[in-house]
Amino acid sequence: MMLKLIISDNCKACERAAKVLRNIQVNNPQIITEIININSYNAGRILITPALIVNNQLFSYGDIDVEKLLSKIN
Repeated sequence: MMLKLIISDNCKACERAAKVLRNIQVNNPQIITEIININSYNAGRILITPALIVNNQLFSYGDIDVEKLLSKIN
């Protein structure tokens, strides 16, 4: 499973989401994670950060719902 987190500079919600994503990845080493600044992201039209993309599909904007994400992972 591939998780991409699109973030922007000076974004507290982005920092929280990145921390959640790193914690999930530590506990699920089979997951590939990538954190990308919105200025470097060219694969789609993302206007709101943080944005979480799971297997190339938009999963959520804003703070990550950990239970919902873990349910999708499992």
